[in-house]
Amino acid sequence: MGAIDSMFPASATLREGTPIVIRRAAPRDAEGLACLDQELVSEGLWTVRDPGGRVSLVEELKRIASYSGADRLLLVAVAGDGVVGEVAVKAHKAARCAHVALLSITVAGAWRGRGVGRALLGAACAWADAHPTIEKLELFVFAHNDRAVALYTGAGFSLEGRRERYIRFGDGRYADDLVMGRFRGNRGGNPRNG
Repeated sequence: MGAIDSMFPASATLREGTPIVIRRAAPRDAEGLACLDQELVSEGLWTVRDPGGRVSLVEELKRIASYSGADRLLLVAVAGDGVVGEVAVKAHKAARCAHVALLSITVAGAWRGRGVGRALLGAACAWADAHPTIEKLELFVFAHNDRAVALYTGAGFSLEGRRERYIRFGDGRYADDLVMGRFRGNRGGNPRNG
């Protein structure tokens, strides 16, 4: 895949001038990724998993290894020696859907609103745009996560559907889940199939 393999590591500078490195996740990142996952789940706001579940280092090492295929990407954003965010992209297994890849992003709470998510999303979109078989990225986002929806819309993702009352929290509240998609090279809007 040539040029696509040489895209990472990449450097980025956050809004306030802090440098980060975006690179493929490696086994040495397992602990940082597990902590990032634990923080997100503990917040109880942005994931379908209930607070309290933990990911072990062994599970995280297996997850990192599972992203070694040519149709998969797991990037980490690193500041100093710490993992401050991740983006995962994985193409569907079914042959008829293999041109579509699912994307997810996680950014540590203290690093949100500083440009980490934008840098990770930009790197993932550039990788997908250069990929020989991935034509579309898709993602799911809670409808009340206005900040994330704005980030995705700004990167060319369009609303494709709304799953009403899809998430039910322990206290009985519900949240809608949005389905968003972005076609290769799309900087805005959503081209229709031809």
